[in-house]
Amino acid sequence: MPLVSSSYTSPVGRLRLVASDSGLRAVRWPNDSSSGDVLSGRNEVIDRTVDQLDQYFAGQRRDFDLPLEPAGTPFQLSAWNVLRTIPYGSTMSYVEQAVILGDAKKARAVGSANGRNPLAIVVPCHRVIGSSGTLTGFAGGTKAKKFLLDWEKRHAPPRLSVRAADQDPRLAEMFAKGLTSSTGEPLNIFGSLAHHPDLLRRWLVFAGHVLSKNTIAPRERELLILRTGWNCNSRYEWGQHVLIARSCGLSDAEIERVTVGPSARWSDVDRSLLTAADELHVDQRVSDDTWRSLSVHLSNEQMLDVIATVGNYHLVAMFLNSLRVELDAGVPDDPRLG
Repeated sequence: MPLVSSSYTSPVGRLRLVASDSGLRAVRWPNDSSSGDVLSGRNEVIDRTVDQLDQYFAGQRRDFDLPLEPAGTPFQLSAWNVLRTIPYGSTMSYVEQAVILGDAKKARAVGSANGRNPLAIVVPCHRVIGSSGTLTGFAGGTKAKKFLLDWEKRHAPPRLSVRAADQDPRLAEMFAKGLTSSTGEPLNIFGSLAHHPDLLRRWLVFAGHVLSKNTIAPRERELLILRTGWNCNSRYEWGQHVLIARSCGLSDAEIERVTVGPSARWSDVDRSLLTAADELHVDQRVSDDTWRSLSVHLSNEQMLDVIATVGNYHLVAMFLNSLRVELDAGVPDDPRLG
């Protein structure tokens, strides 16, 4: 059956799509010099592949639905079939793949088979990594592999749905007091934590103190929260508090300087607050020097609230990142995070 080939421009380079009228034969990397009796052109299979790759790179598709015709040995075909079972946003080690194929000692053979996978991205060999987490053995190069893994992590589906008030009387009571967007729907973080209503209710007491009854001024509180969200690589926490920080008097220039940290241009108290946030993140304690610097400006209650604020938003970031909570509508998304 005659094959046709067409070029596809992607964020990881120009790919070469090869297909017959009945199935996709290859998605080749720019450095793949494979050739054969292939004519330039398009057919229905290539058109479908282009559409689905466009959707994938727009973050709108997690699985490909295409007729595939890879050519390989029986072992290679078995290895490639395992690749198709790895969920979007997840990874598997070469050893784990070999175990599924029946022999943990064949990890090297598995790596070799993956390296010959003719259907890059569509058959996701980029989701296989070394046992230590290293990005090895990828025909498209480690830069492309990292991009694909980061992209999928960023667009992976939430682990828990967002529950609504009508799903539990306890939720109706809590959501009636707020916790919702302008549409009346619960914010995604609260709707996600609503899978454990008693936990949500008890945590809200402490969270309410940190956000609403804090002895630290709102502007300084938001400096601590933003720096914690940045340190924890939390898209949701950062984006939500960019909006709140603006309403508390922080300029966009100051918000951007938070990403640099205490080494940027700050007043003495702002620098000490950001330093405290970094120390609590890294060392789980405020150093003597930072304590002395802050105590010049803050009371004992405020010093305790510094620790409480950073600690609470570490917990929030753990919830957000672990549950893969999606951003609410209108929340800015910083591509450097998540």
